[in-house]
Amino acid sequence: MEIIRKNPDNLPTPLAAYSQVVKAGNIITTAGFIATNQNGDLVGEGDIQEQTRQSIGNMIKALESVDSCLENVIKVTVYLSDMSFYKQMNEVYNEYFEKIKPARATVEGKLVLPTLLFEIDAIAVC
Repeated sequence: MEIIRKNPDNLPTPLAAYSQVVKAGNIITTAGFIATNQNGDLVGEGDIQEQTRQSIGNMIKALESVDSCLENVIKVTVYLSDMSFYKQMNEVYNEYFEKIKPARATVEGKLVLPTLLFEIDAIAVC
Protein backbone atom coordinates (compact mmCIF):
# COMPACT_ATOMS: atom_id res chain seq x y z
CA MET A 1 0.00 0.00 0.00
CA GLU A 2 1.29 3.44 -0.90
CA ILE A 3 1.52 5.92 1.98
CA ILE A 4 1.74 9.64 1.20
CA ARG A 5 2.91 11.97 3.97
CA LYS A 6 2.65 15.69 3.22
CA ASN A 7 3.28 19.11 4.65
CA PRO A 8 1.63 21.28 1.98
CA ASP A 9 3.51 24.37 0.81
CA ASN A 10 0.47 26.60 1.45
CA LEU A 11 0.51 25.80 5.19
CA PRO A 12 3.06 26.77 7.86
CA THR A 13 5.93 24.34 8.28
CA PRO A 14 5.43 22.16 11.39
CA LEU A 15 7.80 22.86 14.28
CA ALA A 16 8.06 19.15 15.12
CA ALA A 17 8.52 15.87 13.24
CA TYR A 18 5.04 15.16 11.91
CA SER A 19 3.03 15.25 8.70
CA GLN A 20 0.03 17.53 8.42
CA VAL A 21 -1.80 15.00 6.27
CA VAL A 22 -1.25 11.30 5.60
CA LYS A 23 -2.99 9.22 2.94
CA ALA A 24 -2.73 5.44 3.28
CA GLY A 25 -4.77 3.61 0.68
CA ASN A 26 -8.22 5.17 0.84
CA ILE A 27 -7.82 6.54 4.39
CA ILE A 28 -6.70 10.12 5.06
CA THR A 29 -5.78 11.45 8.48
CA THR A 30 -4.83 14.97 9.40
CA ALA A 31 -2.79 16.48 12.16
CA GLY A 32 -4.47 18.96 14.45
CA PHE A 33 -4.99 22.32 12.72
CA ILE A 34 -4.86 25.62 14.52
CA ALA A 35 -5.56 29.20 13.50
CA THR A 36 -2.28 30.16 11.87
CA ASN A 37 -1.69 31.73 8.48
CA GLN A 38 0.90 30.56 5.95
CA ASN A 39 3.62 32.50 7.82
CA GLY A 40 2.76 30.75 11.08
CA ASP A 41 1.16 33.83 12.66
CA LEU A 42 -1.92 33.41 14.84
CA VAL A 43 -5.17 34.54 13.23
CA GLY A 44 -8.06 35.74 15.41
CA GLU A 45 -6.46 36.14 18.83
CA GLY A 46 -9.30 36.03 21.38
CA ASP A 47 -11.92 35.33 18.66
CA ILE A 48 -13.22 31.75 18.69
CA GLN A 49 -15.15 32.15 15.46
CA GLU A 50 -12.19 33.52 13.49
CA GLN A 51 -9.92 30.81 14.91
CA THR A 52 -12.46 28.14 13.96
CA ARG A 53 -12.68 29.47 10.37
CA GLN A 54 -8.92 29.67 9.94
CA SER A 55 -8.31 26.21 11.41
CA ILE A 56 -10.92 24.54 9.22
CA GLY A 57 -9.56 26.44 6.22
CA ASN A 58 -6.10 25.04 6.97
CA MET A 59 -7.53 21.54 7.22
CA ILE A 60 -9.23 21.97 3.84
CA LYS A 61 -5.88 22.93 2.28
CA ALA A 62 -4.30 19.78 3.70
CA LEU A 63 -7.12 17.57 2.37
CA GLU A 64 -6.88 19.19 -1.06
CA SER A 65 -3.13 18.49 -1.15
CA VAL A 66 -3.95 14.75 -1.32
CA ASP A 67 -6.79 15.24 -3.81
CA SER A 68 -9.54 15.09 -1.20
CA CYS A 69 -12.07 17.54 0.20
CA LEU A 70 -14.20 18.33 3.22
CA GLU A 71 -17.08 16.23 1.87
CA ASN A 72 -14.94 13.11 2.34
CA VAL A 73 -14.48 13.70 6.09
CA ILE A 74 -16.10 10.98 8.21
CA LYS A 75 -14.78 11.91 11.70
CA VAL A 76 -13.46 15.04 13.38
CA THR A 77 -12.17 15.83 16.82
CA VAL A 78 -12.58 19.41 18.04
CA TYR A 79 -10.41 20.70 20.86
CA LEU A 80 -11.55 23.79 22.77
CA SER A 81 -9.51 25.63 25.37
CA ASP A 82 -12.78 26.31 27.21
CA MET A 83 -16.25 24.79 26.72
CA SER A 84 -17.75 28.25 27.11
CA PHE A 85 -16.78 28.72 23.43
CA TYR A 86 -18.89 25.74 22.33
CA LYS A 87 -21.93 27.63 21.01
CA GLN A 88 -19.95 30.25 19.07
CA MET A 89 -17.60 27.61 17.66
CA ASN A 90 -20.54 25.48 16.58
CA GLU A 91 -22.07 28.36 14.59
CA VAL A 92 -18.97 28.47 12.37
CA TYR A 93 -18.44 24.68 12.39
CA ASN A 94 -21.98 24.22 11.04
CA GLU A 95 -21.20 26.50 8.08
CA TYR A 96 -18.77 23.81 6.90
CA PHE A 97 -20.27 20.55 8.18
CA GLU A 98 -24.07 21.01 8.36
CA LYS A 99 -24.69 18.95 5.21
CA ILE A 100 -22.08 16.21 5.63
CA LYS A 101 -22.39 15.68 9.40
CA PRO A 102 -19.25 13.63 10.18
CA ALA A 103 -18.98 11.86 13.51
CA ARG A 104 -17.46 14.24 16.06
CA ALA A 105 -15.95 14.39 19.50
CA THR A 106 -15.42 17.70 21.29
CA VAL A 107 -12.82 17.88 24.04
CA GLU A 108 -11.84 20.68 26.42
CA GLY A 109 -8.17 20.99 27.24
CA LYS A 110 -5.05 23.09 27.20
CA LEU A 111 -3.78 23.69 23.68
CA VAL A 112 -0.14 24.07 22.64
CA LEU A 113 -0.23 27.89 23.00
CA PRO A 114 -2.23 29.86 25.57
CA THR A 115 -3.64 32.12 22.81
CA LEU A 116 -5.21 29.17 20.98
CA LEU A 117 -8.92 28.60 21.53
CA PHE A 118 -9.60 25.91 18.90
CA GLU A 119 -7.96 22.96 17.16
CA ILE A 120 -9.41 20.34 14.81
CA ASP A 121 -8.25 17.08 13.23
CA ALA A 122 -10.02 14.73 10.84
CA ILE A 123 -10.28 11.32 9.26
CA ALA A 124 -11.47 11.17 5.66
CA VAL A 125 -11.90 8.53 2.97
CA CYS A 126 -11.39 8.76 -0.76
